Amino acid sequence: MVAKFLIGAVLLTAAVPAYAAEQEFVLVNKTGKTIKTIEVSDVGKGEWTPETLDEDMVHDPVRNGMNHTVHYDKGCKIDVRLTFSDGSQSVFGNFDACDYAFGDFSFKGELPVVKGT
Repeated sequence: MVAKFLIGAVLLTAAVPAYAAEQEFVLVNKTGKTIKTIEVSDVGKGEWTPETLDEDMVHDPVRNGMNHTVHYDKGCKIDVRLTFSDGSQSVFGNFDACDYAFGDFSFKGELPVVKGT
């Protein structure tokens, strides 16, 4: 009986996706640039973690005008650091992924702006 339970538990564990992200949001790229990498930190901490990808997923660049679902394992209120294909980086601060399913990432002049929708 115990052996059957253990085998069942192992099989269920194998069925879980490779990422165990607690949160997700849809990044809407309105920056005018192509995004190469996406990193997330709890607000103000500066402890950057790359977005969590399933082991069989490939992170294609997120071109301007495209949407991309970001999976991560931080809290609700986050800072998002984007690295662009030209090598530049910008930090979009204080996005609440629990209140908003979508984040419009853009620039106002040179200032990074994220608006939840």
